[in-house]
Amino acid sequence: MRCCCWSRWARRRRWPGRPGRAGVRRTIRLRADKARRTPASSAAHRPGCTRCRARARSSSARRSSCCRPASELQQRPGPTAASPGILPGRFRECLSLRGMQPNTAVDGRAHPRADAWAHYRSDIDGLRALAVVAVVLHHLMPSAVTGGFVGVDVFFVISGYLITTIIHREMAQGRFNFGRFYERRARRLFPALFAMLAATAVAGWLLLLPSDLTATLLALLGTLSFSANFVFYLGGSDYFDATDLALNPLLHTWSLAVEEQFYLLFPIVLLMLRRRAARTTRALLLAGAVGSLAIAAAYLETNRAAVFYLAPFRAWELLVGCLLALGSVAPVRSRAVRELLAAGGLGAIVASCVLLEPATLFPGLAALAPVLGAAAVIHAGSHGERPAVTRWLLQARPVVYVGLISYSLYLWHWPVLVFARYASAFEQPTWATPLLLAGSLALASLSYHFVEQPWRRPTPARPRRGRPLIVASASALALGAFAAWGLLVDRGFADRYDALVLQHDRTRSERVAWRPCATRPLESACVLGAPERSPDVLLWGDSHLLAWAPAMDKVLAAQGRSGVLAARTACPPMFEARSRSRTGCRRYAETLRAYLQAHPQIRTVVLAGFWGTYFRDDGPLTRVGPSHSASGLIAAEESLGATLGWLESQGVRVKVIGPVPFYDKNVPATLALGAAHGKTRLDRSAQAQRERHEAFLNALGPWSERPSIDHLDPMDWLCNGTCRVQDGGRAMYRDHHHLSEAGALALREPLARALAPRQEGEAR
Repeated sequence: MRCCCWSRWARRRRWPGRPGRAGVRRTIRLRADKARRTPASSAAHRPGCTRCRARARSSSARRSSCCRPASELQQRPGPTAASPGILPGRFRECLSLRGMQPNTAVDGRAHPRADAWAHYRSDIDGLRALAVVAVVLHHLMPSAVTGGFVGVDVFFVISGYLITTIIHREMAQGRFNFGRFYERRARRLFPALFAMLAATAVAGWLLLLPSDLTATLLALLGTLSFSANFVFYLGGSDYFDATDLALNPLLHTWSLAVEEQFYLLFPIVLLMLRRRAARTTRALLLAGAVGSLAIAAAYLETNRAAVFYLAPFRAWELLVGCLLALGSVAPVRSRAVRELLAAGGLGAIVASCVLLEPATLFPGLAALAPVLGAAAVIHAGSHGERPAVTRWLLQARPVVYVGLISYSLYLWHWPVLVFARYASAFEQPTWATPLLLAGSLALASLSYHFVEQPWRRPTPARPRRGRPLIVASASALALGAFAAWGLLVDRGFADRYDALVLQHDRTRSERVAWRPCATRPLESACVLGAPERSPDVLLWGDSHLLAWAPAMDKVLAAQGRSGVLAARTACPPMFEARSRSRTGCRRYAETLRAYLQAHPQIRTVVLAGFWGTYFRDDGPLTRVGPSHSASGLIAAEESLGATLGWLESQGVRVKVIGPVPFYDKNVPATLALGAAHGKTRLDRSAQAQRERHEAFLNALGPWSERPSIDHLDPMDWLCNGTCRVQDGGRAMYRDHHHLSEAGALALREPLARALAPRQEGEAR
């Protein structure tokens, strides 16, 4: 049905500068002609229409799609919506014309205009601003905003809430259309995304090394196919531990892929449940959310990368927003309770940004705080007057504007940061941080006003259908062709660089042959050296032990010995130590203790680890003793002492391979850029390296004086005033701190002397 204002507006409205009916769109003319033929009594508003204050013909009639209850109208200064002297253009707010919708929010990072039923909530834009600022600051200043990555979880809650609100209302009105829904998603997401992808492809071709450009092009194809999260997961890298991922300008697109997969599947789920009772629908979605959280918590310690990247493990965060939109939580009528709810929700988000860190087991149960905090803020503002805390903090105009441009800001900030690192050869001075932030905000603002908005607001000059589809398809094909050519034909356009640059760059992507051994149980562990001999050596460590494995294999084989490789990435080779990032470490250590007791032929135990990351005040380790608990550096010192003491009591000889020098920059990438542009900058001072590892060296010092414990110091082998990073023109590292195969083999001779059995034997 039509509003009574519709007839008056349709008779008077013309496009500017066009006389008579000639400038009126055909769809408007047809509806206006029909409105003129409709009796005035039939054009009356349905109950609750506040625009024309007319009565409905009957109480059973449904409201027209152009009417909204007063509670949903956005308050604006000046004349009221029902003012008789209102300008004709104001009537567009009570019309259901294509391209003339009121403000509404539709996805987790942008502020589009969409459904006439949904009212604009500036507090949600403010919540978006908080989320995107947390993410950006975490990337710019990771040591200051250690948990800023939770902003993505807040985005997921917002997306689930707003998308469900729109779909549910359209289905209730019988006007949901899959084509129109996906068209709206494309119009809101693709223009800014394709612009960022095109700029990234060009900048990558100009700046990135072949291995980084290859990884970027693979991520680009994943982004175009809504599968970037699978690309990063199958790449075998942990988001928090991987060093090369920090040089991929499209790393942040994994979260877009999760949301796009949600957009593809969730409308189908709601359509299948539309004939069921509302309570049944909510119960099924709640069961799905609980199940998703349960499997995320269960798999987090064994496959953290899958839980982080893949949609089934993230679905519960989106479903929390969905359940909120479907009315699963009763409205909060008390103003005081709404104030507490909003303040508590904001506090949970901010506390998560400050207290969580990459070493935290996340996502999983630790993600409950930011997710439920975001849900609390949204729910507190859903009924009645908005809480004061959201009006003051989230609805301030600058904050709302950041929320409006949040999608573009999320898209652009990470490529800006990565390319700035590259252009400066990984030197990012402190003063550059505000410049990068300002540049990201400027690009986001330009993208919002000149890329996002023109495609969201169709006009006669920009028709709704046709051209957007053609432009989007052409852009996707062009980007896909460029990426496929760079991947399959030109291998990252390697001909841009000379042989020395390519040699250093290839070191970064070399295959770690012993990596599969890190997932095997002890009963079927890999054996190094002479496989026909019964193992008399146990090699225990983390990924640093895997880096030493090529040299260990050759040394043990030359000595006619064999060793069991007991490695777990990110797990310290120490008893009684718990890791906040890998809860299975202590259980594995206890299994190894039992293995040693059951195999008395093991006469030597070699320990190798990334000691620098464990022996620090904010390290990932904790230790719970019979009378006290410890964390960080104290936990590492106590665990090392307990480990060496127990091994000594078993009569085995212990050889501790100390830390190798590690650097703040990716060593082979820095060498490659130095060979290409003459910008090699590495602090290779031996004194600086010893100061960096002082805590571990002090803890090991007293133990290394005992006759059954030896300290093998790679810094003595690598450093003489300055530390070596190349051997024969080949990089000795494959990243910041892991030795490359060439680096490990270059140290084979001193390693062989250190591992040689003593003449008196090493028996128990």
